[in-house]
Amino acid sequence: MRSTGSASVKLWAYPILLAGAALGADAAYERTQYGLLSAGALDEVAHLTTAALGLLVLACFVELPRQFYIAALIASVAIDLDHIPLYLGLLGDEAGRPFTHSLATVVIFAGAAVVGRRHRAVLAGAAIGLVLHFARDIVEGPPGVRMLWPVQQTAWIGSHEWFLAMIIAFTAVRLVLVSAGLPRGRVRLFQAPSQSCSVVHTPVSRVTSGDRFPGPEPDEPDFEDASGMR
Repeated sequence: MRSTGSASVKLWAYPILLAGAALGADAAYERTQYGLLSAGALDEVAHLTTAALGLLVLACFVELPRQFYIAALIASVAIDLDHIPLYLGLLGDEAGRPFTHSLATVVIFAGAAVVGRRHRAVLAGAAIGLVLHFARDIVEGPPGVRMLWPVQQTAWIGSHEWFLAMIIAFTAVRLVLVSAGLPRGRVRLFQAPSQSCSVVHTPVSRVTSGDRFPGPEPDEPDFEDASGMR
């Protein structure tokens, strides 16, 4: 009973703690004069916790390997490395975020995940992490994100209230689904088939009329155990 209660508390605690961290970091970021070691660090904390909260919602519907989530969390903050050339003055006084902050980057990773096989989960996770990063960038206000670059140079900009709404929505959806036990089943993606489900064929010894003790019979596959592992 204690283990069940502890698991229930964790299911509720994780999204609430992540939501509090995201909103707290965002509030501190808005009140701090911008700097890489001050406001910049707070912004990355808000990005990371927002992505983690979004991934908790995704996990309610899809069963994904650990490397998917790790790649998504890394991508949700690593994309901001594209600001370095601007900070170094290599791009002049370009206004707005770099063009790599766009759906074009997401399409590259998603396309690589479709074409490739070996690192498909990692590439797909990176694409989702980028989408979650851009979602927060858009609702931070100006300068927004040029999501449709290079087709369109117009930046997508949302009011800061939308960030609060996004965090509340993520948290509410996660808690409601977990409390209701929904959905009943999850779609399994990027998972290798379990080896325990494979049937091992054992050679059968021939039995002749002169054999007093026939050879061992082949082992029958345990379908009940195999179905339980799916």
